[in-house]
Formats: sequence, structure tokens, C-alpha cells
Amino acid sequence: MISKLGRVASTMGAAARIAAAGALVAGLLGAGTASAQVARVVTADFAPLTDSTSPDKKGLVHDIVLEMMKLQKIDKPIEFMAWNAAVQLADSTANVLILPMTRTAAREDKYLWLTKTFDLNRSFGARPGSAPVNTIDQAKALKAVGTTVNSASLAYLKDKGLTNIQEFPSSRDLMQALKDAKIDAVYQPDAFAKADWKAVGGSGALVFGEIQERSASYLAANKGSNLNPADWQGAIQVLEQDGTIDKLVALYGMN
Repeated sequence: MISKLGRVASTMGAAARIAAAGALVAGLLGAGTASAQVARVVTADFAPLTDSTSPDKKGLVHDIVLEMMKLQKIDKPIEFMAWNAAVQLADSTANVLILPMTRTAAREDKYLWLTKTFDLNRSFGARPGSAPVNTIDQAKALKAVGTTVNSASLAYLKDKGLTNIQEFPSSRDLMQALKDAKIDAVYQPDAFAKADWKAVGGSGALVFGEIQERSASYLAANKGSNLNPADWQGAIQVLEQDGTIDKLVALYGMN
């Protein structure tokens, strides 16, 4: 499931990886990067990628971005808030970073895309014991399909012509609605559904249909930001080459 970011580390020996990572770090710090002008960094709860409820494990993408910030000497907190509020802030304020953001056609010209962080699968998920929802036509036949507000998942469902959509402010609220049988299925990244099904006390394994989309999670910024994507792409290369990405993926059980 690790994102396809070049995977330089997989073809290099340990000593070469460390040397290459050191050279990249020196380049990042020596360039006097504009990344030091970051105003705020915002996110919402999308466990296991971002998770404010855990005292020490704040999510895979949260930790990847935090490590990239450390490499660039950026001392800013990653702030958790409602996703709608995070999007509004990033849309209106220069040099505000937002994660995890899915890159879509509608968003392409709206944001500055700094770097890809992780790849995600999206499927229709239903309660244990349900029949799998494998097609859009099957989803259209349901009484209600739930997803989150202002999400790429919502945009996908609308583009496919679903009229039985119910929107929820967070993944946690979405999964609670599924547990309470207020909706028949959910549509969001599978990893979010699995994590929040457990968080709301759901028992048994969710039933996932065929994968509808494979999409990447990005770190993005307001379009008017004066940040350099190359700085962030270089930083994540460092984390790949020194083994940090692999360690974090293993820590969150997503390898």
C-alpha cells in the first residue's frame, strides 16, 4: 500500500541510502527554502491517516508530514479541526497547508500540490452480513449511501449520478450512521472506514465491494502560497531513503 514515490530506497544499500538522504537534507536546508513561510498546517480526523483521538499515534500521513516539516526546520503544530473548516481555511489563506487531500479534476487548479504521501483504495462498504456493493448501479438501488462533506468521495458519487447520498461532517459520524442502520453503505477510503468502524464500536468485518477508485493522498496548500513543491518532494525522498517511511507504514500496520 506504500505510495509509489519512486521507491529509491528499495534499490539502494543502507550506506548508500543514508548518504543520499544526507545529501538531500543538506540541499533542503542550504537552499533557504520558502517552506519556512508556512502559516498553518490543518487536518481533520481520517484515521488511520490522521487521528486526534490517539495520545501518541496521530496517524500515518500526519507523521509523514511532521517528519517532512522537521527536515525543513518548520516549527508549526498540525492542527485538527472539522474537515469543512480546514478546507475553508486552506481555500482562503495563503501558505496554509492541508492534509490529507485527494487530487481531483475539480481541485486541480484550486491548490498548490506539494507532494503525494500515500495511496488509497475506495470501495462501497456495508455492514457485516450484507451483500457486497460492487457497482454504481447497485449503489444507486440502495436507500442511502453515506459519505463525508467536501470530499473527493462525494464528488465521485455525484459525478456518477447518485441521488441517494447522505453527507456527514466526519468519517466517525459516517460510520456511526452505518452502525445505526441510518444508511445502507458508505463510500470513502477503505482505510478510514475500517478504522472508524472499530472506533464507533462496530463488531464484525465490514463488507467491501469491488474497488471503484485508487487515489493518492496529497499534502496541498492554498493556490496563492509561495511554497516550492520541490522542497516537499525532496523531503519525502529523504524519508524514503533513510527508512522512515517504511518504519511508519509498519507502525500503523499498513504494510
